[in-house]
Amino acid sequence: MGYFTHLLNNTAVLKTVDGTDENGKPNIIAIDEIDCKIEYKKALTVNSAGEEMTSSGRLFTESVIKEGDIIETAKREFKVISVTPNYPLTDTFCVINEAAFA
Repeated sequence: MGYFTHLLNNTAVLKTVDGTDENGKPNIIAIDEIDCKIEYKKALTVNSAGEEMTSSGRLFTESVIKEGDIIETAKREFKVISVTPNYPLTDTFCVINEAAFA
């Protein structure tokens, strides 16, 4: 149980993606339900390739999440476009990931 667990009062389904199949569809290797905090708000964000993108919102979680993964909330799927790890207290104590999705 992490330091911020009590603030993560939403749940989402995280579909971990590892590349694409021969048809160009995401290759889903794991499906997990995660605790998170979701904020729906359009914002401009920058992905790891340096491209500016408009996000539909952001998600905070203690789970491991990466760009390209898929988040399913309320029967709608979103693609993770950027992830920023935050180390609020110390580098070794707790990590909360902020993921922008579109």
